[in-house]
Amino acid sequence: MPHPDEINADMLAFWNGAGGQTWVARQEHTDITLAPVTDALLAFAAPKPGQQVADIGCGCGAPTLALAHAVGPTGRVAGYDISGPMLAEGERRAGIAGIANVDWRKVDPATEALDQYDLLVSAFGTMFFGDRVAAFANMRRAAAPGARMAIACWRALDENPWMAVPMAAVARHLPPRPVAVPHAPGMFAFADPGHVTEVLAAAGWMPPSFERLDLVLDIAAGRGLEEAVIQSTQIGAVNSWLRNQPDKIVAASIASLREALGVYADGDSVRLRGAMWLIGSAAG
Repeated sequence: MPHPDEINADMLAFWNGAGGQTWVARQEHTDITLAPVTDALLAFAAPKPGQQVADIGCGCGAPTLALAHAVGPTGRVAGYDISGPMLAEGERRAGIAGIANVDWRKVDPATEALDQYDLLVSAFGTMFFGDRVAAFANMRRAAAPGARMAIACWRALDENPWMAVPMAAVARHLPPRPVAVPHAPGMFAFADPGHVTEVLAAAGWMPPSFERLDLVLDIAAGRGLEEAVIQSTQIGAVNSWLRNQPDKIVAASIASLREALGVYADGDSVRLRGAMWLIGSAAG
């Protein structure tokens, strides 16, 4: 597995380059697809008026803005991300909505000092750190007395057809993916509760709780099969797999993907199951 510094450098380059720009362009679609997850995470986190909140890996800001509304004008949210383009999009959206109690911070929460907070929240933003123990220890240092943590992360790939189906559809056209390294940084790094428990304990957090969240996600965002195909090829694992492949291979892969997703089409929606953990802990 690459050195943590190399992993972090790769993440910084990706999210401030084409990766971040693509996520900004696809932000509205992604927000619609993941809206049920955002709602569930907010209910699980239970932010209260007046609280100081840290949103880790805030991206384009959908959960951040919901948190800002929940804590009200006497509270404040710090949205931390390494992606300049995504933070700019979040700040733009906040301005349009008239939300002023968010500080958008281009900061690596794994290594840089954070503002003190009462509640730490993250929607899929904590699984990519090169050194997760060091990252959670750094976040722990900013916790106010009694601070809580609430994060959402993916369970295993085989529990997530919304990702597994597209990947299986294109697999026969592409070179095999590298064998997955257990617990390596990535989308499924926190699928194993035992590993998460070890990481958080080593970083000074209390033993975590795990709540299963199983949802049906509309990967078309109500916009039809073709939009589901576009989203699946521009965001996530299929996108990285197709990158730098010959045009003929890409075209064949997309045709197979369209056929596979068509099975799940329901009017203008394409519905597949998603499986997540909602993980809660408190500062030790």
